[in-house]
Amino acid sequence: MKAEVIKEIIKQEKMVPILRTDSIDVIEHIAEAVVEAGVKILEYTMTIRGIIQQIGKIKAKFPGLIIGLGTVLEKEDAKKAIDNGVDFIVSPICNYDIVDTVKSKDKMLMLSGFTPTEIYNAHRAGSDFVKLFPASEMEPTFIQKIKGPFPNIEVFPTGGLDLIGAIQFLSHGAVAVGMGETVFKKELIRDRNFEEISALLRNANHRIKNMEI
Repeated sequence: MKAEVIKEIIKQEKMVPILRTDSIDVIEHIAEAVVEAGVKILEYTMTIRGIIQQIGKIKAKFPGLIIGLGTVLEKEDAKKAIDNGVDFIVSPICNYDIVDTVKSKDKMLMLSGFTPTEIYNAHRAGSDFVKLFPASEMEPTFIQKIKGPFPNIEVFPTGGLDLIGAIQFLSHGAVAVGMGETVFKKELIRDRNFEEISALLRNANHRIKNMEI
């Protein structure tokens, strides 16, 4: 799927669930929970050992699910992930090393920024959206203020957001938000309670789309 298509879907969905876990054996169950909740996007992180090799299998089983890979630091990892079917790549830093690798494959790219300079540099480097990380350390009004000098930069806050914070960031102009432990609670993953994870995702998806605090 091409970058422009993925960008538009993320804009429509407004939420990207992000899974960071030590248990690679749950990743297929998580994908199923996401699909059952009516959510169209799932981001895994590079911190899940062996995740790149599993992406093709997940894509084959859930072909309609848009899959991203986060915490990407090395261009070789970006290339391998795209070759295995990943739709978009996310880095927690303003990582110039991976830009050409991702853009040459027409995949969506998110680099990160925290200050106005970092956000501008990430955008200028080719980041489709700029990930604001860790967003929980910022006030939601930061998005509105950064839009003053940079009206064309689309900012994607993630990192430590609960539902209220996520909706507040969206109300101040965020293009979409990333949700981690709010929807993928560690104790639910530990207990393999995928039904409850799906319920949390469904609730978050509904509230975020309808901006219901």
